[in-house]
Amino acid sequence: MQQIYNFFEGFADDSRVWIYTANRPLDPTEAVFVQENLDSFANHWKAHGSQLKAKARMMNEFTIIFVVDQDQAEASGCSVDSSVRFVKEIGKELNVDFFNRLNVLIETDNRERKLHPYRKLSELPSGYAYYNPLVQSLKELKEEWYVVK
Repeated sequence: MQQIYNFFEGFADDSRVWIYTANRPLDPTEAVFVQENLDSFANHWKAHGSQLKAKARMMNEFTIIFVVDQDQAEASGCSVDSSVRFVKEIGKELNVDFFNRLNVLIETDNRERKLHPYRKLSELPSGYAYYNPLVQSLKELKEEWYVVK
């Protein structure tokens, strides 16, 4: 996943990560809209008045990832709440749910991405992959986000 390394270059491996998966794929126009809003949000994201070293990215047609390097300033409860509100607002505008944790994004052996019930991950065929929504650090994102079965 070279794009992860490139996009979050300069961020510490222990940077905090938040992942949101849409309940449907975003079309290219929606993805551009989301990315523009993510850029603006991340550039102005603060915790207790201190600017956060943060980036946010549409990693594919389903997934938004926020990363905060807490060496500069730690994300507080209020700042995390503001990001959740932001994602909810984007979802409302596009009629997308980014908060359904019952499904996980998978990738078939022919590289098609789709949602799959989380409780049925063990039933994925060999050669399929899933995007682990439970990673919490940039190091985990690099090493454990994309899991091939």
